[in-house]
Amino acid sequence: MRVDDRASLKAEALAFLLEPLGVDATVGAAALMRLAKGVDAAAHERGCAALPPTGSTLPWVSGAVAACVEEHELVRRMAERGRTLSPSEAGTLRGLMRTEGLRSHLQAFEGVTVAALRADPAVVALAERLLPGVLEPCRRAHQEWPAEIWRSIRGIDLAGAMTDLRRRRGSRQAAGARELVLQHSVSAARDLRNSDLVTLLERVRDFVAAEESYEAALSVRPDWWRWLGPDTGFTFRSDRREALLWAIRARDTGTLSGSALEMLADDGVRVVIEQRLATALTDTTALPAAPATSTAARLLTGLSAVASRTRVDELRALESWYTKNAEFLDRVAAAMDARRSAPGLGEALEALADGLRLPSGTLDASRTAYRDIQSALRAEAEAHLRPPPYSAHAMESAHLVGVIRRIGALERQLREAVRDMPETRGRLRVAIVGRTKSGKTTLRKALTRDADRTGIGRGAHRTTRKTSAFELGSVIYLDTPGVAAKDDDLDAHHARVACDIADAVIWNYADTLRDEESAELRRLLLSGKPLLAVVNVKERVDTPDRLRLFAERPERAFASAPGHMARIEQVSGAVGVTPPTVLAVHSGAAHEALSTADGELRDMAFRASRLSELERSLVRLLAERAVPLRAVRLADGVRAPLAAFHDRAMAELTHIALVLGDLEQSTPSRQAALLDAFQEAGRNTRDRLEAERHLARAQLAEVVPGLGGVDHSQRWGDFITGLELTELVSGLEGEFAQALGKRRGVLRARSDTAKSQDDEGLHIEPRPDASIPVLSMAAVKGAATAFLDSLAAQEHGKGHSPGTGKANSTAENMSQVLAILAGAAKAVHGEVERARLAKDKWTIETAAEAEAKLDELFDGVERQLTCIIDVTAARAMARFEEEAADLSRTRERFEQLRRLRSTVRSALDSIDLVLVRRLLALVGGDLAAVHLARRTPGIELRVRTDASRATEVRALLQDHLVDVLTERIEIGNTDD
Repeated sequence: MRVDDRASLKAEALAFLLEPLGVDATVGAAALMRLAKGVDAAAHERGCAALPPTGSTLPWVSGAVAACVEEHELVRRMAERGRTLSPSEAGTLRGLMRTEGLRSHLQAFEGVTVAALRADPAVVALAERLLPGVLEPCRRAHQEWPAEIWRSIRGIDLAGAMTDLRRRRGSRQAAGARELVLQHSVSAARDLRNSDLVTLLERVRDFVAAEESYEAALSVRPDWWRWLGPDTGFTFRSDRREALLWAIRARDTGTLSGSALEMLADDGVRVVIEQRLATALTDTTALPAAPATSTAARLLTGLSAVASRTRVDELRALESWYTKNAEFLDRVAAAMDARRSAPGLGEALEALADGLRLPSGTLDASRTAYRDIQSALRAEAEAHLRPPPYSAHAMESAHLVGVIRRIGALERQLREAVRDMPETRGRLRVAIVGRTKSGKTTLRKALTRDADRTGIGRGAHRTTRKTSAFELGSVIYLDTPGVAAKDDDLDAHHARVACDIADAVIWNYADTLRDEESAELRRLLLSGKPLLAVVNVKERVDTPDRLRLFAERPERAFASAPGHMARIEQVSGAVGVTPPTVLAVHSGAAHEALSTADGELRDMAFRASRLSELERSLVRLLAERAVPLRAVRLADGVRAPLAAFHDRAMAELTHIALVLGDLEQSTPSRQAALLDAFQEAGRNTRDRLEAERHLARAQLAEVVPGLGGVDHSQRWGDFITGLELTELVSGLEGEFAQALGKRRGVLRARSDTAKSQDDEGLHIEPRPDASIPVLSMAAVKGAATAFLDSLAAQEHGKGHSPGTGKANSTAENMSQVLAILAGAAKAVHGEVERARLAKDKWTIETAAEAEAKLDELFDGVERQLTCIIDVTAARAMARFEEEAADLSRTRERFEQLRRLRSTVRSALDSIDLVLVRRLLALVGGDLAAVHLARRTPGIELRVRTDASRATEVRALLQDHLVDVLTERIEIGNTDD
């Protein structure tokens, strides 16, 4: 449905220029242009600047037009992909496309989910810390997946297959398992033995186990974590993490709305963005930022919303008109921006606007007031809602992560609450609804004085199949398809949509009220929408004679109307609401009169049709209910997001305060307990080390005799390894990690402590053992010496007693042999004794060196333990300092939110005060009579006024606005 608004774009532009004066585009471009000229003259008299502080307004108007043209193109491109974009969605998409950094991250958003785009940065940081460790086993197992086996094999019983493949090759079970595995393998696998297939299946089993572990870990985490660690490759997608963090930063700093980011989850949207980014786009982001309350900003945002529903040629025509009049319009904009600061200008401009008659009968400055309230809140939010950086340890505390996530959600909700101004403005919309063939189009043509018979149905043929809009003065009539058509629910849907967006509804009653019609009427009555029921008389007037007969005796045609009116009252009573105004009208006679050449007959028939009475009732209904209800809707449009934030903050901040207070109170005690645990673990480990030292010294007596040989290094190394000093050090580190884990934390990296001293070996002299070669050599030497001594003695004996006999020679030989043996034995004994003495000396010296080496080793381990204790304690202290800083940052954000909640409460009261004053103005009351207002929509409205005016205010609100304000009204004195 599109409203033909060609003539109103100029009026809309002028209305945005002059909005602070309470004017509306419904008065028309001519009246607004006259007012603008008066504003220009008044500003000139007071010497106001020719340009507003932001410079010429033309670039903002051109920017709005260019934006709308681009949005039309986006709507077209998305329609080609089967997605229908509303004008607001097109504007959101356009803003997303122009966000800095999107181009570099767009590819990484493939497959992203809405849940991921709604995530908190704290949860993303937690995923970044945990996911790589969960993915690593899967990644390794994925790389080791055998190329011979297909992935489909995961569907079989792997354990059973491996068991059967280990059976005897010729067995039936082994053959069956082999055939089953080969069904999921490449052809080359048929050449493999069963044992080889088992080896391949073991690698498959390892992958399945790793995958199941991965799935179990993710089952307790948000589903969107899978997007950061996809199944293919099982590698943590750092590019996706960076893209997600970019999106979250843009959302949390107010650069983009949450709805804009969520569009990235649509594949079609990303394709269109990629296509559009590849083309040269008109860049309106180059415009300098203008204050939200300035005329320039009002023109840009306002025209972007209004003009997006207009054709491109009309947009270009608006831009051309504004360009021709830019100098004059800039002076008007300058006057509007200076109205509060230039002496006397504001009063002069208000006096000019007072002479402008609006359809509602009064000027409406509430929109400007709401804009000011929103702008002040937005500025305060932007000044204070700056998410600080957190340490890596902040992500290790589930409680702190929960607090940060809650605070972030509230901050985002507040940003969204002050982002947009509701579009409730412009002409009043009146929907004409009723049963198919009830004469809705005829009634609309009569109301708009359209004598053309095109579109008016005949017989059983349904003519209107979609909603059409037609302007008449300050009203847009919506001609809707018929409801209660049994063969087409789409017509009823179109009609309901029109009723929902309308300010008032004309129910066109036909000659009967069927059950389907009754259901639709009940829905309208319960909606509270201003309703006017029309009993449309159907007597034929399609010839001049019949028309004259009706004009002369209309009471005949309206004779059955009271019965129909009673039926409508009956339906109203059934649902418990006050019956609407019911009028009997002959719309066919009124429409037929428009094309009658006979002036007298035309006037008679028109009066007799009672259409004028309907128009007067409609004007009264719009003034008394539709306009006030529109004022309420506008206020609710601004108020509802803020109230939702305020109510949620009331509940959330209480819970956050409890958790945050507990964290702050528990941190010092956890820190003291942790340091005590460290010290106790250190003392216990030192005691165990000293005990091990004494035990090792006692074992040296058994170890030293085995040293000094060829296996000396192995023996010494085995001895040192048996002391288990490395386990003692790692055990201390494990106790530290366990102590920290009990207190909700871990150290981000292992302590950078002194390394455990490797055994460099015990450097000693070889063990002086009396070996067989040595003893043999000593025996030979002793024997040789004895032999030589024997020969010398023999030669000496021959000289004194020559000629000895053969018997003497034998005795001498025996004596010589015995001497040789005795010499050898003596030499061996001497060598053994020397070796014993050397070994005793070696043992004493080696034991001393081993004990010194052992002490050096234990001293080194003790130094290492001391270093571990000191470094770990220092790191733990640093961690607690970072945690305290994180808590301090969180506390500051919490206090900012509490202050902003109070500010929002004040803003809600200001909105309520603006609304009440607007409603008082509509019924002729004095705006200054009300000083304070607080409204709970649908429940209560509290108003504070002077005691002398309480009765007056109560009468105005309760008597005239009882059908508009559904709340219980309480009037109190300001001094109470």
